[in-house]
Amino acid sequence: MQHFGLEMVSSELARVLFAVIAGIVGVGGFIAGRWSQHRSRVRFKREDLVASSIVIEMYGIRTEADGRDVLHIISQGRASAMEGRFASPNLVRHIQREAARHPGLLRLPKAVAHRMMMDEGKDMITGLDPAANMDFVHGRPTRDDETLFGFAAYSERNHDGSGLRDQIARLVLMVVSPTAIEKLADPAYVERLGVAHSGYRPRRARLYDFAREWQRLQGLPATERSAATDRIWQITVRTSLGSRDAPPAVRDARPAAAAGTVPEGWYAELETT
Repeated sequence: MQHFGLEMVSSELARVLFAVIAGIVGVGGFIAGRWSQHRSRVRFKREDLVASSIVIEMYGIRTEADGRDVLHIISQGRASAMEGRFASPNLVRHIQREAARHPGLLRLPKAVAHRMMMDEGKDMITGLDPAANMDFVHGRPTRDDETLFGFAAYSERNHDGSGLRDQIARLVLMVVSPTAIEKLADPAYVERLGVAHSGYRPRRARLYDFAREWQRLQGLPATERSAATDRIWQITVRTSLGSRDAPPAVRDARPAAAAGTVPEGWYAELETT
């Protein structure tokens, strides 16, 4: 009888333990679910779009009737997910890791990844109407003009220069005319450069960084430059082939990757769509 009683006690204890464990699991699952929802809201609230989306910005400087130079910006289409712009998921991960640090002009640590990123950027900038895009960037009708571009990831800031708590910056493909570099590298000129509205003010400092980096690259010997390390590439968008409605060819004027040298007269012509 005692043995039977012990079995009943053990059975009751087991049921109680199972109920307690089930309760703990249930409460733990509830807490985990709520925490996950909370973290999702936090991630969304603080979403740093620089690691998830990209926008192409083209910069043009126009002289107004009163003699002031004013910065104008057009975006090539709307912002889009990185996965839709870059063919390789591995490349996207490399870009995301570096862009999340908001370093300014991007240079990926892995040489192959950097060259892949810049190659795909080169293919992005012609757009649906390359002739009109290049006319805007250079401020005049263009034929086979040199164009500069580079990827950048900056932290958004308030007008007073303080950092924003919730970052909504995006990875930006910057497209700039070489003829504007000398002006944009002058801090006094950049300070007085007009903007269409106050939201464009941070772009002036970014363009100054761009211009200074291009000047730095230009001052390096050919042996110290490479397509796999340069933050800015120079290409020739050829809008003069056939009619202005025809797809352009792009002459790639960046330094050759091998040994960082630039063979005389070297370039590659690519048909883009």
